[in-house]
Amino acid sequence: MPRRDKKIIPQAKFLSKRVFELIQKSVPIPCADLVILKIKNKKIEVLLIKRKIYPEIGKWCVVGGRVLKGETLAQTINRQAKNELGILVPIIPPWDANHPLRVFDNIDFDPQKHPILLSYPVIIKSGKPAPSGPEFSESKWFPADKLPEIMGFRHREEVKVVLKALTQ
Repeated sequence: MPRRDKKIIPQAKFLSKRVFELIQKSVPIPCADLVILKIKNKKIEVLLIKRKIYPEIGKWCVVGGRVLKGETLAQTINRQAKNELGILVPIIPPWDANHPLRVFDNIDFDPQKHPILLSYPVIIKSGKPAPSGPEFSESKWFPADKLPEIMGFRHREEVKVVLKALTQ
């Protein structure tokens, strides 16, 4: 005989704001960051976006975001690149979707949540990065040795870790 006190909660694509905030404050959130790179004049450059939404408004950041329910890591990476910038990106070998260059679990990387951050070095395979989007006011290439002074989410540290791994 089934228990009558057990509530059945219907599945929904999006959670209510209250439930979302409760989850975000209560559990670590898996996220994927794309450190988008290119070589120009034999020097490495990094593509960053200037955020126009909370948190870190006005700060330069790498593209990234949470892994959505029902998504593989590869799908998350592709979604972030396509939806944010309109580009297709492969991960630089020997890394792949299930083997990020680095996992960051610092609780202070994001003021909204405790991200479990998977960091991927990628290059652009096709498309041209959007100059702006819903979450950012501009995108810009920076020489790896001249990153902007003000960066959000501790992305300076993340970019430096990726660059060090690639140049060793």
